[in-house]
Amino acid sequence: PNPRPSSAIVDDTAFDEWIQILAPWRDLVSPVVLGTEHLPPLGSEEFKRPMLFVGNHQRVGLYDTPLLVYEMAVRGYRVRGLAHPGHWSGPMGGFFEIFGAVKASPMAAFWLLRNHEKVLLFPGGAKEVSKPRGSEYTLLWKAEPDFVRLAAKCDALIVPFACVGADDAFELLMDNSEVLENPVLGPIFKGVLRAVDPTLDPQESMLPLTRLPGLGIPSPIPVPNMNRLYFKFSPPIDTAAMKKDLRNEAVMQQLYDHTRHTVEQCMADLLAHRQQDEGMSLGGRLMSAVNQWVPLIQKTAANRQNVMSEAREHQQQHQQQRQQEEIKR
Repeated sequence: PNPRPSSAIVDDTAFDEWIQILAPWRDLVSPVVLGTEHLPPLGSEEFKRPMLFVGNHQRVGLYDTPLLVYEMAVRGYRVRGLAHPGHWSGPMGGFFEIFGAVKASPMAAFWLLRNHEKVLLFPGGAKEVSKPRGSEYTLLWKAEPDFVRLAAKCDALIVPFACVGADDAFELLMDNSEVLENPVLGPIFKGVLRAVDPTLDPQESMLPLTRLPGLGIPSPIPVPNMNRLYFKFSPPIDTAAMKKDLRNEAVMQQLYDHTRHTVEQCMADLLAHRQQDEGMSLGGRLMSAVNQWVPLIQKTAANRQNVMSEAREHQQQHQQQRQQEEIKR
């Protein structure tokens, strides 16, 4: 059978339009992107190779992932995301396809890598999107090293990366497990999911109950606090020499452990970087902007005052000169 995903072709026009729509959101969130110097230069031989970008998924997944795709796109990397098939039970599947996403499956990943695509993979998947309270910035990956074996089979570069900022961007009222265990809300949400698609796993298909930022009002739709997002890319891991070791579990496990540890270290680096960032919060960024603009406004006002003073002085001199000329006459 042909492993080609049904959404294998990306509409570049629609993609570009959505990138433009995201631009104001990107300006508001003002993400920090580190490690781009590690990415293969555009047009280089390394850039032409298939790449598997592997990182942590954050809570809800809709605050940071579009901006991650945006930041990579403006740097010449149009990634193809492997998204949970459950998204296609609702309207989100078509939206994700605009950004190049396909239904996640081993065959879809294989087809994309064999066609030298840049593939975006979150090994934690829906488990990390719906992570329980207290597991922020913790990897919830399977123990099997399947994705590193697939990368080696396709002669792909593995690019570990990490994201920080979305796991704690929502004020949790109840996480997924707490909602499902609630005697009133649990049956309601399960019933809604069964009506949408009976095959959906409630634990992986629900959004948490949150409060609106600054208001504390419960909201069924998670609204982020607009804290800054942080992304970091690590140097690529070349799997070219590991094809001969595809059946060597020890080698594959070592590569998996190294990739996982690198992602965890990137998260730790970003968390440390965030602690020193005065612009982490939306309020901090607005205050920083005000602090930058106030001196400029004051300088502009002072320059205008100087110009007006010079104009008055020039006018006075001109009047005095005319008076002197009239006296001479």
